[in-house]
This record gives sequence, C-alpha cells and structure tokens, in this order.
Amino acid sequence: MKLERKIYNQIFRVEMTPARILVLGFSIAVLLGALLLYLPFSTTAGHHCSFVDALYTSTSAVCVTGLIVKDTAKDFTPAGKIIILFLIQIGGLGYMSLATVLSLMVGRKISLRERLIIQEAYNILTLEGLARFATRILRVTAVLEGLGAVILSLHWWKTGFPLPKAIVLGVFHSVSAFCNAGFSLFSNGLLDYAADPVVSLTICGLVVSGGLGFIAISDIYKTGIQRTEKRLTTHSKLVILMTVSLIIAGTILIYLLERNNTLINLSASGKWLAALFQSITPRTAGFNTVNVGLMHFPTLMLVIILMFIGASPGGTGGGIKTTTFGVMMASIWSTLTGRSRVLIFKKRLEHEFINRAFVLSAIAAMMLVTVTLLLLQAETAHFSAENMMPVLFEVVSAFGTVGLSIGSAINPLLSFSYDFGNWGKLLIILTMFAGRLGPLTMGSAVVWRRKDKPFEYPEAKVLIG
Repeated sequence: MKLERKIYNQIFRVEMTPARILVLGFSIAVLLGALLLYLPFSTTAGHHCSFVDALYTSTSAVCVTGLIVKDTAKDFTPAGKIIILFLIQIGGLGYMSLATVLSLMVGRKISLRERLIIQEAYNILTLEGLARFATRILRVTAVLEGLGAVILSLHWWKTGFPLPKAIVLGVFHSVSAFCNAGFSLFSNGLLDYAADPVVSLTICGLVVSGGLGFIAISDIYKTGIQRTEKRLTTHSKLVILMTVSLIIAGTILIYLLERNNTLINLSASGKWLAALFQSITPRTAGFNTVNVGLMHFPTLMLVIILMFIGASPGGTGGGIKTTTFGVMMASIWSTLTGRSRVLIFKKRLEHEFINRAFVLSAIAAMMLVTVTLLLLQAETAHFSAENMMPVLFEVVSAFGTVGLSIGSAINPLLSFSYDFGNWGKLLIILTMFAGRLGPLTMGSAVVWRRKDKPFEYPEAKVLIG
C-alpha cells in the first residue's frame, strides 16, 4: 500500500518547481506556435507545413535557434512571419519576464514563486530586485532592438528597398539578431551582405549585446552610465573577457583558415569583416555571410567549438556559456600549476561553481554524442559514419541554439535537418529545447531531488588519469 501511494504521488502529485514551470511554459509556447504555423493562413499557397515541420519551426523560433526546414521568406505569409517574430521575442526575453512586467503594469505584486522562476530562468544568484531586473530587461531590449531596426531600415531603404519593405526587414532582422535567433527574411541569409559594413556590424552589435546576458548589461549600465556602482562584478568581468577573447581568437583563426577558400572573392577589409561576423554568430546567432557548407574541415571544427561554448548566462543564447568555459579553463590552469584554489580576477571561486561548470559541460557533451548516434541510427538510410560531420554540426548547432548548418543536400538554402525524416527532426527539436533551457534546468525538471542525509560517509581515494 505504501509503495502504491508513493508511485501515485510521484506520477500525479508532481511538485511544480521553478525548473518544471519553465519547461512547461516553454512547451506550451512551442505547441501554440506550432498550431498557429500549421494553420493554412500561416503558409503560402502550395507550401503548407506538416505538423512536424510546424513544430520544428516553432521550436526553432521559441528556442531562438534559426534552423529551418521551410523557407521563412517564401513559404510563410505575412501572418506566419509575424507569428515567428512573436515566438522569437517570447523565446529571447523569456515568457516570465513579459508576464512579470504585465503584472507590474496592472498593479499586481510579484509572488515568491514567480521570483524563483525568474531566478531559474536567468541563472541569478539572489532574489533581490528581480521585479526591477525584469523591467530593465524589457527596457534594454526595446532600446537596442529599436536602434538596430532604425539603422537597418534606413540602410536598406537607401540601398533600394521600398520604405515599408525596408522597415519590415529592419525590424525582423533586429529582433532576430538581438535574440540570437538567426532567422532571416532573405532566402540565402545574409550572403549578399558579406562586404556590407553597416549590415554586418549592426547585426554583430545586436548579437553580442543579446549574447552578453542581461545581468552583464545591467552591470555595465550601472557602472558605466548610472555610476551607481564603482566596479564591475567578477561575473561581468569574466563575461567580457571571455566574449572579447573568443571573438578575437575566432576572427583570426577563421581569416587564416578561410582567406583562400570562402573569403577568396572579398577584398582585404571584406575578408576581415566576414571573418569577424563568422566568429561572432556561432555564439549563438546563426546568421552567415559566407557559405558554411563550403568551409574547410578545420574551420567547421572551430565553429563547432564556438557553438558548444555559446553565449553568456542570462542572455538570449545557448551553449554551455562563456563563464562555464572560463571557470573550467581557470580550474585546469590551477591544477596544472599546482594551486589548491581557483582564482579569477584575484577572487577565489567556490567549489560548488567549479563542480557545476564541469558537470554541465559533461552532461552537454554526453547529450551531443547520444543525439548524434541516435540520428545516425534513425537516418541510417541517408547517412553513415563516413559523413557524420554534417550530422554532428547540426546537433551542436541545435544544442547551442545557433542555427548555422552545412545545408540540405536537396535544398541548400534550408538546414541539413530538411533531409531528415520525422524521427530525426524530433530529435533535433528535443535538442533545441534542451539547449535553450540548459542541461541543468532540464535535469532539475525531470529528476526528483533527494535531501542530503544527516551523516557523512567515509572518504575514499581513486586514481585519476
């Protein structure tokens, strides 16, 4: 009887923790988006979505990924494009931020549970000032997306697009870039703008701003503009250091690897601009100004590493996050140099954060290997171990919510997933979902936590390495 009651409680009386509420909320957004995109008014004549394709597109938008199995520019009506844009905005900001601000606008107080959900969503260490933080998120988003939309709209208007079309392009690409979504209203992405500094640099600025994370942006604002704080927090310093380092290293390496390949037809300055663009967008925007499918193998491996690292905590991107990578590098360096403590900017890191960094990365790596193997098995009629690079690239792109793809063999303008069957697409959908919410949040949502026992076990030693 006790066993039956325990099973019943486990199944039907699930405690709705913040992590589970987040997963449920994003799931509802994805399903509603899929239903809307599945309806005939969302697609153009002759391009109706199957439900799996609608679910794939909705997940890609809500999880701000940008992988596509339908041509956003040609296959969707204006209504369908508005739905996709709305899903991108919800996914980029997080539905709880929008709900919090709406609650404040109607005068309702924010409950403790809602504060805990926001804390889980943005990986914040304290509950203090979360309502103000959520409001600040919307303000920052409105300012940066608005500025980007104005710059892009004016530029496209000056280069020949009618003003209404230029405004639509400017708004859509600004929101898509800031939310690190990678969706484009051009069928070939931004390939035509590889040497255009206005488009490239504006998109890069929006991508970096969204990828920095709202926590770091808020910190920069308080120290640099408001002057209410004297110095940046250790978190923000690490975010800035890792972001700048990865951009510089990525730009130089991509330039050296691709200058005589995908960049060969560009001028000297154009090559550096395109290399900069392709160094920034793998973390985790998904726009491309060069053909990813034509890149050399070493470049593809570099892009995979950048996609795996991803953006920063509290932002609109995925991946294991820049701070996770930074903490692991600092821990490895401390071990190699024989230090017992891990220091960052002359501050000692607690063991809990170091452990979380390695656990998160290990879970992510195991998930990527598992999904890749499952895809190779599910799509065995089309792919094999000999050509697993496109599959691995697609899986990492989905996990990092990037959207870059080597491209479909059937239709190169679409993602490689276009060649998959329904089971393959569903695996990518689950990977995008897990990548957006993060492995630890997903793990917390599905695993029942156990309380620590009030006693200690004896220590043991094992040989490592």
